[in-house]
Amino acid sequence: MSVVRRTLGLLVLSTVLALVLTLAGSVPLGAGPATAAPAAPSARSVASVGPAALVAAPPAARKGPRKAWRPRAGATFNNPLGGRRERRRIVRQVIKAIDHTPRGGQIRVASWNVRNAGITRALASAHRRGATVRMIMSRGNLGTSEDPNPGVRSLVHELSTNGNDARRPARRSHVKTCVSSCRGTSGISHSKFFLFSRTGRARWVVMNGSFNATDLASSNQWNEIYTVRGKPGMYDAFRGTFAQMWRDKPVRKAFTRAKVGPVTAFFYPYAGPRARRLDPALSELKAVRCRGARNTASGRTKVRIAMTSWFGERGTRLAWRVRRMQNHGCDVKIVYAVMGNEVLRILRREGRRPVRMRQIVQDFDGDGVYDRYLHMKVLTIRGRYRGDRSAWITVNGSANWSPAVLNSDEAVLRIKRPSVLRDYDRWITKLYRHPPETGQLAPLLGRRLGVLDPYAEIEVD
Repeated sequence: MSVVRRTLGLLVLSTVLALVLTLAGSVPLGAGPATAAPAAPSARSVASVGPAALVAAPPAARKGPRKAWRPRAGATFNNPLGGRRERRRIVRQVIKAIDHTPRGGQIRVASWNVRNAGITRALASAHRRGATVRMIMSRGNLGTSEDPNPGVRSLVHELSTNGNDARRPARRSHVKTCVSSCRGTSGISHSKFFLFSRTGRARWVVMNGSFNATDLASSNQWNEIYTVRGKPGMYDAFRGTFAQMWRDKPVRKAFTRAKVGPVTAFFYPYAGPRARRLDPALSELKAVRCRGARNTASGRTKVRIAMTSWFGERGTRLAWRVRRMQNHGCDVKIVYAVMGNEVLRILRREGRRPVRMRQIVQDFDGDGVYDRYLHMKVLTIRGRYRGDRSAWITVNGSANWSPAVLNSDEAVLRIKRPSVLRDYDRWITKLYRHPPETGQLAPLLGRRLGVLDPYAEIEVD
């Protein structure tokens, strides 16, 4: 397929060179379609997958945990264009936390997709040394004969053996899947968090962000994760939500929140007749006032947005709010991967000047399809917010500004700490000022001519 794409790209370049000059300006990008989710039967344990179905060999044993280590609190970012250390910053933290979970510890993983051999091997090893491992993922990513997922199927076998039946039910390890939202009736299981009752010297650890437990998340995506440790109230809120997801039954009041100090967690779905009017992301934006900030040199509130997917009717509502914020004096900068045409039109044209934006995508192999892209879902607000003229607000998590989010399992954190906002703003500013070098011509022409979809490999939901 890569050879075909590359050939098409070269054909486009050689036959429509004259078109290049006319397309030198900016071109609106089409919106990706919202993922249509089928009706959700109850999630079942996939432990029925037998050894004969396994493609990968059982993982090797790992050394036991060392008590001196503890996970780094705060934000962690990866850079897919960096060296091995930069690419693997997040996955390294996750694997170390798994490896340092002792016998009797509990590990909970909620990840839309799981395709990382290091993570699945670490989870299997933790189970063998006596930790309880439970993982929830979207059933559509469990794997098929055409697109197998040997790591997860091997993990399923490992967790169903090695004395699992001899444990008390509460201590048994399992993998479960949900067809749609685990706590709702539609949407998708899209949360991305990792919980550890104990790891090394740390207790009650929560890691939440845009990072799926996949190789793609390290090598092809710009991601982030925020780590909270030593906060039992926050840990219990995530663990309680995980327990509801595990039952895979609609929850009457699925949208919940939990506040512990400067951190507030929000758990979706947020469905129902009031969702359009009281969209949580829109509520955050409506709480902003653009003039009179006391913690910015200009007195203008600074708003920074890093968003994978921003499209559809919901995306349009959010775009109008961001546009009005800039028109009223807010200092706005955006980095993104996919935007709908109407969202782009509003941000570019409905004011005296366009909102400042950078698309963070890369066609690394020149085949006309973007294979590296921004996968973060972050909003920062520095200035006036809910009556506070010196607010420092960072919102991170799994929720895009796209239609499927309100019906899906999502986990979002709002953090009120100056140091956290500075960390995220530095990263967003770096991406804005130094976007990846990318061959935009082949994707642009391929899309215009209808022979290629440059967004085919981007996970828009």
